[in-house]
Amino acid sequence: MKHLTVLTALCMLAACDPKAAPSIEQQTAALNAGNTMNCTAGDLALSGTGPEQVGIASFGISGGNLTAFGLSLNVETGGKVHVISTSLLTLPLHAGTFHVPPLDSNGMSYASYEIRTAERDLLRNYGGTTYSQHFSPLEIDPEAKLKVQVDKLDVAAADLPGFKRVHAVGSFQFNGAALPGPEPSDACMHDGIMRSMESLKAGKRLLPLFNAQVCGAEKKHIQCKFDVVGDFVTQQ
Repeated sequence: MKHLTVLTALCMLAACDPKAAPSIEQQTAALNAGNTMNCTAGDLALSGTGPEQVGIASFGISGGNLTAFGLSLNVETGGKVHVISTSLLTLPLHAGTFHVPPLDSNGMSYASYEIRTAERDLLRNYGGTTYSQHFSPLEIDPEAKLKVQVDKLDVAAADLPGFKRVHAVGSFQFNGAALPGPEPSDACMHDGIMRSMESLKAGKRLLPLFNAQVCGAEKKHIQCKFDVVGDFVTQQ
């Protein structure tokens, strides 16, 4: 999150020397330097520290929630780049266990685990949507949700006016699935059409929507622990 305009305005009001004040980017980097995330994706262990590897973002604090909040891990190992993301969610400003979407509602997680080449070309994308389509036997499947466990969430004043500093410690987990290619195969699409026709005959939707074996879908369980600090604007 960039606050350069805010810093410039503050310096003008205080008649300060911009050269003597650290930039917003420097302040943010220093604040985020201790952020950590440790994950397992299947049987692969991945760890990251600091703003280059651990991402934390939000549109701000509104109505007692962190809105459009997201965490990500971006690390390179074995010649490949691994990117784990919660996607964006609304998180209450207190400790607890949260499912996204909620356990009593329809829908699947948009969390993802991507494997890319060193040049950032996508190799595999283990997503919650693909998991739901190929492995969920229920309309409302708890296994297709993102589960976030917040063990600690402290909110304090930040250095900049209008901002709050949030320290969050906890974990999250989700199931993701990937297809062998960028698009479903012809056999996979044909299977989906046939299952849809069978659903019409039966008068109810047959789940999963696609046959994982026919489509070559592969699933992975991803779980991460995080300890992050960030400054977020307080919205009115």
